[in-house]
Amino acid sequence: MELKNTDIDNSDYFIKDAGIGDEILNEVKSLKMGIDDDFIYGVSDESTRSFSQRVNDFLIDHSKVTLKDKSYMFHMLAVMVDSGVPVVQAVKTLANYTDNMRFRRILHTIAHNCEGGAKLADAMSRFEDVFTEAEMGIVRAGEETGRLDVTLFKLSSQLDQQYELNMKLWSASIYPIAVLAVLIVVTVGMLLFVLPSLLTLLTEGGMTIDKLPMATRVLMSIQKAFTDYWWLMLIILGMAYGFFSVYIGTDYGAVKWDYVKLRLPIIGKLLRKIYVLRFVSMMGLLIEAGIPVIRVLKVTGNAVSNRIYKLEIQQIINKVKTGAKISESMADAEFLFSHEVVEMIKVGESTAQLAEVTTKVANQYQREVDNTLRKVTALFEPIMILFVGLFVALLAVAIMAPIFSLNSVVTLR
Repeated sequence: MELKNTDIDNSDYFIKDAGIGDEILNEVKSLKMGIDDDFIYGVSDESTRSFSQRVNDFLIDHSKVTLKDKSYMFHMLAVMVDSGVPVVQAVKTLANYTDNMRFRRILHTIAHNCEGGAKLADAMSRFEDVFTEAEMGIVRAGEETGRLDVTLFKLSSQLDQQYELNMKLWSASIYPIAVLAVLIVVTVGMLLFVLPSLLTLLTEGGMTIDKLPMATRVLMSIQKAFTDYWWLMLIILGMAYGFFSVYIGTDYGAVKWDYVKLRLPIIGKLLRKIYVLRFVSMMGLLIEAGIPVIRVLKVTGNAVSNRIYKLEIQQIINKVKTGAKISESMADAEFLFSHEVVEMIKVGESTAQLAEVTTKVANQYQREVDNTLRKVTALFEPIMILFVGLFVALLAVAIMAPIFSLNSVVTLR
């Protein structure tokens, strides 16, 4: 027997009037998560694009591809390749659903070049400002050994750890930065709005400047300098920043500044641990990927941003080329590489398990960096509280003391 629509029990529907929801459901089905932009660098015709599109292209081309973007891409690419999806199809799929417009265009360009016969690592090499030499080297090693999915998983994990470390560093620094910013805003507000009104009140009350407390007179001098010579302060700050930028832009200045950062109290020790962590973790990953040692050291040297470490790694490379071991070459720089790290690498070289040993060292240094960050954060909190307390006390003395003095003057009259 054929059923008619009127014979269907209304209890079969989740809502009483299904027609009301159908219209909204159809609208939802028409929505797309991806963004329709299949722009390919070097292929898409830019001459036909309007002025507004070119402005948009400029903004997109100067946007940043984050570690999180790359980590997610490498992980999903590893999952797809491991599932048997061709690399080109996997990259296209990831390009269609990334929220970063520049990364979307880069992935479309990589997929286009791979369709033309290029290797994935070679297609990535066109975007050296996005993909590091270490990342391209790991991908190339995976393609050459036929273990692309495995190396991509490890690369994704490495980038995840680096991203988490960056977030921890930012979290540790945000508290003192926020406190200092609030203090600066409060100070400027007091100097520009509160202090002039206070001076007017004191003058009308018959109090002379020489009778004001020392803290108040100092505050008045600072306020006068801000109001009368703000332009000179901006010029001095601009010139100081310009000279500093030019200085660290030179080879000597850049190396000297990196050296100063390593010698800073507390912060310098933390930075040295972070650089060693990046060195050993990247070296272990590259060696495990099957890359020759000299090439590993060159790529690792480029991955470390501090120039002092770069110079030391270059010396290590020169010594290794002459037949020396890595551990022996590192032993003369105990300030940069601790004795424990050198001994562990020596063990790895003697047992032909350098990749495994450097991974263990990286895990140990990851824990040390985490512990150091917690200690630094715990140390900064009471210091900042004490600093804020002293600052508030000085402001209170500078502003409230003359008010009480004025009250005494009025009482005597």
